[in-house]
Amino acid sequence: MAKALLFLLAASLPIAALANDLTLSCQGQGAVMATQTTTVNQFQPGNPGHNKTGVVTTQTRRPYTGTGTVEIKTGTARMRVPDAMVPALMSGGTEGWYPIEELNMGEKEITGVVHINFLSQPKMRIDRINGKITLVGGAGDFSGDCSAVDTNAKPKF
Repeated sequence: MAKALLFLLAASLPIAALANDLTLSCQGQGAVMATQTTTVNQFQPGNPGHNKTGVVTTQTRRPYTGTGTVEIKTGTARMRVPDAMVPALMSGGTEGWYPIEELNMGEKEITGVVHINFLSQPKMRIDRINGKITLVGGAGDFSGDCSAVDTNAKPKF
């Protein structure tokens, strides 16, 4: 009897794991670090021939809107982050997808770390009750609302 129960339990594990497969589309906004360059003129009162011109570069936060996609399948998780969060150099993604490490799927939240590159690894949190996502860290942040995507749906057209 105990062996039969263990067999049934073991046979049902892959089915239970498939119940956690999930694809989410997340619309939202955020801010990324950007470089701003400004030309500065320094006037010399009383000595107009000695005015100085220079360039000042500062770091600023640039707001953006975008869409992210989270895909969780048995044993793997990955994310397509909004385009503004993708660094110009040293991006570690494969076809726009970045692995989600340290994935934890709880009853009320999903957490993990999106590995974009060695400098940018924002922490991800998805509230399973209200559908809110947050990505914080790296060179920017993102927050938005997620909706489940039916990957088996028929095309609209």
